[in-house]
Amino acid sequence: MAVTAIWSVKGSVGKVLRYVANPAKTWNGQYAEAAKYHAVERVLEYDADAMKTEKQFYVTGINCSDSPASAAEQFRATKETWKKPGGIVCFHGYQSFQEGEVTPDIAHEIGVKLAKQLWGDRFQVVIATHCNTGHYHNHFVINSVSDVDGKKFYNSPADYRRMREVSDRLCREAKNSVIEDPADR
Repeated sequence: MAVTAIWSVKGSVGKVLRYVANPAKTWNGQYAEAAKYHAVERVLEYDADAMKTEKQFYVTGINCSDSPASAAEQFRATKETWKKPGGIVCFHGYQSFQEGEVTPDIAHEIGVKLAKQLWGDRFQVVIATHCNTGHYHNHFVINSVSDVDGKKFYNSPADYRRMREVSDRLCREAKNSVIEDPADR
C-alpha cells in the first residue's frame, strides 16, 4: 500500500532537490557490478544515459532536467518569467510503499506516472525514488509556478485527495495493496 503526503516549502528549491536526489539515497546498489564494466569501457564518456537505463539512480525530471542543480535553475527561471519569485517556492511530497511490496523499478515507474498525471501537463516536477531504507519511497518536488501559464499551485485538500486517489489506482494497476478505508488524513 502506498501512503502519500505533500507540503509547501518556502526556503530553497535547491536544498530540497539536493535532498531528494541525493545519490546515496537514490542509488540501486544491485547494479554496481554492471557499472564497473561501463567504467572500464569508458561508456560513460559518450553515453551517460547508459547508466540510467541500468537504474543506477532513480531521478526523473518532468518538464525539467533530471539534475537537481539544473532543475533548481529551471524552477527559478520559470518564476522570473512569470514574475512570481516569492512566497512558496515549491511543494515537496512523497509516496511510500509497504516494505517488500515493490522493487525500485516499480516504485519509480509508479511515481513517474503519478507525477505525470497530477502535475505533468502544467508544472516542472522532479521525482526521486529512495532505496536507502527498508521500504522504497518516491519524493516529488513540484515548482510552485506553472511553466505553461504562470499560475501558482496551492495544494488544496481536493488536490491531496486526488493525489491519494491516483496513487491508489496506480497501485491497484500494479497489483499492490491499498488502504481500503483511509481516514481523512
